[in-house]
Amino acid sequence: MGTLNQSRSRTKARCVCCPPYIARMETRAVALTSHQLTSGSISSGKLRVRSIDFRNDTRVIPFLSSHPSALIYHYPSWLNALQEESGQECWMLACEGDDGSLCGIMPLAYTRGLPFNVANHQTKRRICSLPRTPFVGPIATSSEATKLLLGAAVELAKKNNTQLQIKMDSPLPQETHDRLICAEWRPTYVLALPKSRDQLTFGDARSRHRVKWGVQKAVKLGLVVRLAETTADLEAWYRLYLATMRRNFVPPRSYKLFGSLWRDLRGCGSMKLLLAEQVHSSGKTLIAGSIFLMKGKTVFYAFTGALTRHLTTHANDIILWEAIQNACHDGYRLFDFGEVAEEHPELVRFKTKWGSMPKPLYRHYYPYHHERTSGGTSRKLREALGRAWQHVPLSMTARIGEWLYGYL
Repeated sequence: MGTLNQSRSRTKARCVCCPPYIARMETRAVALTSHQLTSGSISSGKLRVRSIDFRNDTRVIPFLSSHPSALIYHYPSWLNALQEESGQECWMLACEGDDGSLCGIMPLAYTRGLPFNVANHQTKRRICSLPRTPFVGPIATSSEATKLLLGAAVELAKKNNTQLQIKMDSPLPQETHDRLICAEWRPTYVLALPKSRDQLTFGDARSRHRVKWGVQKAVKLGLVVRLAETTADLEAWYRLYLATMRRNFVPPRSYKLFGSLWRDLRGCGSMKLLLAEQVHSSGKTLIAGSIFLMKGKTVFYAFTGALTRHLTTHANDIILWEAIQNACHDGYRLFDFGEVAEEHPELVRFKTKWGSMPKPLYRHYYPYHHERTSGGTSRKLREALGRAWQHVPLSMTARIGEWLYGYL
């Protein structure tokens, strides 16, 4: 894929759990994860919390597979993808019973952070569950296990003199923590799926008409949807994704992230890249494509890319129609369209026309830091930066995104 997906290697001779520019803290952080927690010093009764090797611990996948609240973002493959994207290590706290069985887990990661916040987002150094992830928190078999996991995370933040941020789709029960402050974040939009595709409905009559009209228009224009099969398909889609992120004034995620997901999740059906192509007499043209991530009961509409000049073909409509139909057939119960910032009302309209409903997300902090969902950069400055961003070459936007997400 030429300059678009050629990654610079990030060989590090030392641990990358912590930001590289605070070397004096690294020994302390490593000791916490590999010694203090391993030794079982954070414990209560028959339960203890320690850091585990989520890649090789044979208990992790069975525990996640059996837990009703497990998301794709709890799985080792997602943590590996985040590590490959940023070069910073993720780890997993585990709560164990006295027989060695898992009673709960919580994935965490350090971020290097920037010395300033970006727009409305808190981007300084922190411990997070997880960075560059919609939401993922502790899952456990009891409130006591959850409390121990949260307590261990707070202690890590205290000893490293940094903030703890836990992203959730619901507030943590008060009995599981006494030092975290909960703040409501922007909503995500979720569609509840029926047990049969025949029972699928998309909101009210007006919404159903809009969905049906969009899909029919795409079909009339010769658009067909297929599942991506090769890395060449992924590379072609990534070019569309870069153009879309440039159009939306958002730094793109690194190709390394998608390459990792393709390698580790596609084979087991937990990642699907659906492509919309326009068939014509001289061949076919790739118009749009979207990546969906799924595990447990939820499918996430995670990443998308589309050619600006072909937005009127309603390629995104036909892709989502196919994805929702497939999710219902495969037994998933929730289809998460993702969160929307307040400054993008057109995205709210697009997602709600499918019958999705807003569901607030929550962020828990220790110590508390107010993170606004609106305001920040002035509108005029944002518009000026957005216009300039449109002229940045795609290969440069890829490099900027890779650099930036190495810190966030």
